Amino acid sequence: MKDSVVPQARMDFPRAIAPMTPEAFFSEYFEKRHLVVQRADPGYYRDLLTIDDIDHVLTAMVLPVSDLQLVKDGAGVDEDHYSLSAGQVDPVRVAEHFAQGSTIILPQLQRRLPKLATYCRAMEGVFSCDLQTNIYFTPANAQGFLTHYDSHDVFVLQTHGTKTWRIYESPMVLPLRSQAFDPAGFEAGALIDTFVLGPGDMAYIPRGVVHDATATDEMSLHITTGLLTPRWIDLLVEALVQQALVEPALRAALPPGHANAGFDSSAMAAQFHRLMAQAAEQIDPVSTFESFAAEFRQRRLPVVPGQFLQRVAVDGTGPDSMVALRPDLIWRMVARPATEEEGDEGEIVLSVYDVDIAFPAYVEEVLRDALSRPQFRVDDLAGDLDSAGKVVLVKRLIREGVLSLTG
Repeated sequence: MKDSVVPQARMDFPRAIAPMTPEAFFSEYFEKRHLVVQRADPGYYRDLLTIDDIDHVLTAMVLPVSDLQLVKDGAGVDEDHYSLSAGQVDPVRVAEHFAQGSTIILPQLQRRLPKLATYCRAMEGVFSCDLQTNIYFTPANAQGFLTHYDSHDVFVLQTHGTKTWRIYESPMVLPLRSQAFDPAGFEAGALIDTFVLGPGDMAYIPRGVVHDATATDEMSLHITTGLLTPRWIDLLVEALVQQALVEPALRAALPPGHANAGFDSSAMAAQFHRLMAQAAEQIDPVSTFESFAAEFRQRRLPVVPGQFLQRVAVDGTGPDSMVALRPDLIWRMVARPATEEEGDEGEIVLSVYDVDIAFPAYVEEVLRDALSRPQFRVDDLAGDLDSAGKVVLVKRLIREGVLSLTG
């Protein structure tokens, strides 16, 4: 297959793992086993990251030393060897270390490259979790990290060159972040798989799966996307903490002297079981689920390219204007019922970007329709609002960064 040379569709999760489907991925691979997709299409991820992008980041952007790491054969290079006196990266020294076999790691590069940010936003909408990208730029025949496992799942998207990966039997299943890899005394299990990722290929490696990778006879560039997923234990702990706010027995002190030799812990164990059983009956899991979801939505900063120009143009919005929903929006809508107070007819509250936007309750149908369409003509929105009312609603959503004018 020839190298792709034309811009492709926006990179999202289904495209990143194709031809594997999301349904098959979640049922057969997620948190279970590694996945390799080889395409023979070197340009598949070109719109995400190229060697020229890396050269621009390293040589034309002023990077603080915290935004770059150098690793060679498992050992980190002291930042004093590649930093300037003002605390910035010295690109000349970095290039020299690269030539001598050091892998360049650029963490969180999505904060600097909008196309990576767009990809991460799309992935966040699928996994409902924070993500991070680490970019690995490795010289030919070199290795950055030695055999190890990660405490978060990763997707590896190869964009340039080739790298040989090895998967080993793993002693740790789904480690917590507190169970991060410790090289002291570690011995890898039996080798169970070896594969080569070329440009346009991808791999998924669940947390805890032991692996390593070495560049072949050409320099290698790949994107590692890490999933910072909340775990069930996080939810359970949060639920107990919330229950303790209303249950005094959970806030009581442990028995005096419980740490002393000879202390009889049988009564303490019985109380522990009583408290856990009581908490299981009284905790509202849906409320805890929603608190996790709300915290995630609040952490999502607005990524709204062109918003300043949109704000200038919004006054020209009319019934025939074409508008689009901002891609990968994560939102929640809650109705506030009317009260007995005179004139109060209730509200519909849209939560997005850590902001609550209140609307009159009667616009709910129109608002939901606006949030359900990728693109639409203002006057085509469903609901009982007249044309003028629909224009007012759309203008508000444009000002809030929810919609954008397209024509």
